[in-house]
Amino acid sequence: MDSNTLLSLTWIYNLFRIGQEGATSRSDAQAAQELLGHIVSGYHASSGSLAFAHDADQQLRIVAGTRIPVTAIGSTVAYGDGVLGWVAAQRQALLLNGDIAGDPRFRNLKKRGDSGIPVVAMCMPLLLGKDLIGVMSLNREQGAAPFTEEDLARGTMICNLIALVVENLRLHNDAQRRIAELSRMYQQLEQTQSQLLQSEKLASIGHLAAGVAHEINNPVGYVNSNLGTLQGYINDLFRLLATYEKAEPLLATDPLLQTEIASLKQTLDLTFLREDTLNLVKESQEGLTRVRKIVADLKEFSHVDRAEWQEADLHLGLDSTLNIVNNELKYKAEIVKDYGRLPAVQCIPSQLNQVFMNLLVNAAQAIEQRGTITLRTGTDGDGVFIEISDTGKGMPAEVQKRIFEPFFTTKPVGKGTGLGLSLSYGIVQKHHGRIGVTSTPGQGTTFRVWVPVGQERDEEQT
Repeated sequence: MDSNTLLSLTWIYNLFRIGQEGATSRSDAQAAQELLGHIVSGYHASSGSLAFAHDADQQLRIVAGTRIPVTAIGSTVAYGDGVLGWVAAQRQALLLNGDIAGDPRFRNLKKRGDSGIPVVAMCMPLLLGKDLIGVMSLNREQGAAPFTEEDLARGTMICNLIALVVENLRLHNDAQRRIAELSRMYQQLEQTQSQLLQSEKLASIGHLAAGVAHEINNPVGYVNSNLGTLQGYINDLFRLLATYEKAEPLLATDPLLQTEIASLKQTLDLTFLREDTLNLVKESQEGLTRVRKIVADLKEFSHVDRAEWQEADLHLGLDSTLNIVNNELKYKAEIVKDYGRLPAVQCIPSQLNQVFMNLLVNAAQAIEQRGTITLRTGTDGDGVFIEISDTGKGMPAEVQKRIFEPFFTTKPVGKGTGLGLSLSYGIVQKHHGRIGVTSTPGQGTTFRVWVPVGQERDEEQT
């Protein structure tokens, strides 16, 4: 490389341009490779390598190479090992012309694949003040014109510029990586916070449900007891009334009283009154039984007193959840149950019930007019599956790919948080299971949850 080329403003401008463009539009590896290629070309070298320094662990990492084995890129060299390591340790430039295989300065000298140990080379440290930024090596094929002391002197001068460009590139990319990492951590924090808020909300609802269930059970208990007693009283009164009716013929001596009784029986429609009173009591008792079932299902759904790992009947959880969300479903769909035989599953029932609730509500909301929601269960390998299918509007492929992302929702603003399916995904993952979706636009959607029958003990279960 002659002095005119070396000091060419165009060459130096291109050097900085490569560094600047690399810091904004290329990866570390791409920018470093282009930078090295520019220098190799300028020095009429046949090959070269560029390594970044890591003083903390006293190692170089090769980030770019021209005509060196691909496996060398990304490898590390300890300070003091080989030519690159010697330059890093000594922070001195080297001019090599001749066989260095036996040179005592270079420990652990290794051949690079079939390329052998370079015999015509110039290796220079990239320094910014006293700080080592990296090491660059330029090589020529055996028999080519050797590098000169003048090349080395000029190269050392150019290395100051190269070190500045490399450091700028590395700092920019480090900053970009940190920004990306901070952004990722912020999203995780936001997701975790939302999940914690949702979990806290669910826990509060569970405690509220348990309290409401207890408060409802008390009046339901005594009203049901009173209705039973009232039914007994009414039966007794009707028996007494029947006895009096038998005595009516004996009132012939008092036609006025007999006429009054007959008129009153006709006015009150005693036959209807007798039948309807019994029906009212029976319906009231059935209504109370329904209330008690809802309360029981509410407690079964929340499992506030059993929010730990345990063996549970998932069919019981599904039925309880269906009862709880019945108001969401009854106007939109017919419920079809296709239950298989399931073993008891080790799980946290209240959490799986939350998954079932999310899937059932979503299924109902996907049906625009009137449709069908089908629940299928069965065994699959060492686990069980629960499928919830709807005949709703379905989802396109691009929506299916994102359906479990936190905060992703296709619902209008204010109609959905985008957390239901994300939380469901997390719950199934916690159970070491899988949740998937298949959907066809205009035909419907099926969510499939698979969980293992047993769970290995881990930190989450302690």
